[in-house]
Amino acid sequence: MKALWHIDDNLSTINTVLEEEEDLKDKVKLKSLYSMISTGTERLVATEGIDAQFEDKMNVPYQEGTFELPIKYGYSLVVKDPDGRIGHIMHPHQDEVIVNPKDVFWTDGKVPPKRLTLLSNMETIVNAIWDADIQPGMKIGICGFGNIGSLLATTLLHHFDIKPLIIEKKINKLFRSEDLGFTFEEFTKFDIIFHTTGTGNGLNFCFNLLKIEGKVIELSWYGKKKITLSLGSEFHYNRLSLISSQVSLIPIKKRDEYDYLKRKQLAYEWLKHDAYDNLIEPPIPFKEAPNFFAQLRKNKQGNGLIYIIKY
Repeated sequence: MKALWHIDDNLSTINTVLEEEEDLKDKVKLKSLYSMISTGTERLVATEGIDAQFEDKMNVPYQEGTFELPIKYGYSLVVKDPDGRIGHIMHPHQDEVIVNPKDVFWTDGKVPPKRLTLLSNMETIVNAIWDADIQPGMKIGICGFGNIGSLLATTLLHHFDIKPLIIEKKINKLFRSEDLGFTFEEFTKFDIIFHTTGTGNGLNFCFNLLKIEGKVIELSWYGKKKITLSLGSEFHYNRLSLISSQVSLIPIKKRDEYDYLKRKQLAYEWLKHDAYDNLIEPPIPFKEAPNFFAQLRKNKQGNGLIYIIKY
C-alpha cells in the first residue's frame, strides 16, 4: 500500500506499514477510488500550522505521525469492497486500506464515487446551515467561493431555494460562480454572511456588509495563525454577531434530533443532487498528488473549487 506523507519540506507517496496478519481478523482490506483534498485544513497541516495543544482534537482516524511532521493525513476517502460495495471512510490519502468495517459508511450506490468524496465537508455544510438559523426573506452572502463556499452555495440553492450572493476577490472564481448561476450585488447589506476565506481581511470585510444585528457564520479554521479583528465600529455599533461553526460538534439545538450518523445520512441524501458534480475539478492521479501538495503548501494550487485524488 502507498500513502501520501508530509515529511518536513517534502511530500511523497511511500509504502505504509501493514499490521501483522493476526491483527486483521476483525478488519477488511478495501480498494481506494477517490479522496477529497480539504485545501484549507490540509495546507495548515502541510505547513505545520496546527497548534500542538489542539492535536488531540485535530487527529483523524487512521492518521500516522504528528502535526510536527512527518504525518499521514486526510479524512475523506471513497472505497470499494471485493463485492463492489461503495463506502466512505475518514482516512488519510492511501491507495488501499485495512480498516474496521464499522468505520465505513456504506452507501446505496446512488451517489457516484467522485461526488461521494464531498461527504465529510457536506457535514460541515449541514452544521453551518443549522448554526445560521436562516429565516424567510433574509439576504444571505457567502464570502469565499472555494471548497466550502461553493458547496454551501450549491446546497442553499438546490435544497432550500435560497440564492446566496457571492463575495469573492478572485475574478476567476467569481466568473465560475456566475457560470453556476450565482451573482453578487455590489454594496448590498446582508442579514447573514458565511465566511470561508481563512483570512482576517475577509472576516473584517464581512462586518462592513452586514445589516444591523446581522451575523457572520465563521467557517474558517486558522490554526496557529493570528488575525486582527476590527470591533470598534460596525461590529459594536450595529450589534453584530460572530458565530463559530465547525463540524466536530453538533449544535446543541439539534442534538435531540440528530446524532453523527443521522447527520451523515442527511448529508448523503443532499449529495444525491447532480449539481455538485459541477464543483469538482478533473481528478488528480495519485502519483501526481505530491506535486499538487507542493503548490498547496505555497498557496499556489490555482483557482479550482474542489480537488480530488484518483487512485
